[in-house]
Amino acid sequence: MTIQEKENVALIAVAAAFCDGRKSEEERDRIRELLGNLELPNAASLVPRVLLNKAPLETTTAALVSPESRALAYEMAVCIVEADGHRNAEETRFLTRLGDLLALPSAESRQTLEAADAVAAAGALPAIASAVSAPPAAALAPVRDLEPTIRKTAILAGALELLPQSVATLAVLPLQTHLVYRVGKAHGYTLDAGHVKEFLGVLGLGLASQAFEGMARKFLGGLVKRAGGGLAGSLTSAATGPVITFATTYALGQLAQRYYGGGRTLSALQLKETFQQLVGSAKAQGERFLPEMRTRAGSLNLAELPSLIRGV
Repeated sequence: MTIQEKENVALIAVAAAFCDGRKSEEERDRIRELLGNLELPNAASLVPRVLLNKAPLETTTAALVSPESRALAYEMAVCIVEADGHRNAEETRFLTRLGDLLALPSAESRQTLEAADAVAAAGALPAIASAVSAPPAAALAPVRDLEPTIRKTAILAGALELLPQSVATLAVLPLQTHLVYRVGKAHGYTLDAGHVKEFLGVLGLGLASQAFEGMARKFLGGLVKRAGGGLAGSLTSAATGPVITFATTYALGQLAQRYYGGGRTLSALQLKETFQQLVGSAKAQGERFLPEMRTRAGSLNLAELPSLIRGV
């Protein structure tokens, strides 16, 4: 894509992130920060232009000429909207209008929505009737070794970054959510979606902003992953996405092990600091596991994503 096309795709992605009007100021700041790392001449102005209605959808969609850029803009918008759960009525109206303005074939837009819906539905955690709690220690069975599960999940998450489809990138989020859920459950904690979302939020991993980051890095270029408030590295090769996604996922699993295995005694500050340390050390592992990620990506079938999310 040309620089101008990338800029307009980014504007549409920002509009999708804010279309329900409910994003926190922290989430907005995070997206502004991410945009600042894009290799676009006007990156810093993208969020203000959307929020001040200086980049109406009619203008940004009309500027996308190629079928590829129009399809990508729609796919990114769908994935960003569905990152924090199935779309609501306001978000559905936005996507319907966007699809009309992009003049996408109805079969194409329907296929994109259905794929994202399936991933979002698979990411939903089982409902629980009461607050997060754990049984007495005496009632717990010995915790099995979770290292193979964490590593396998991290390899799969990295492999998803290697696939060209936007919905594959969207699947990283629910995959990480379910990993935290499974680790907590292994330690006797029954978690709900709100708790896991709060856990990720403490680490600076807002769902919408994390989805935006993955899409921007993969399709718009120039983005360096940030984790827990600090730069996770200066990797600039094609392996950046898979390595960092592996590291983030692996670190999440290890942190969840320490948190739930230790009786949830770590403070928010301790969680953040420990997560940054774990991500840093996990990057080297990610580079070593790149061949396995590539092999895993070669055998992935997008139709399998929902089942893979629920149980790797």
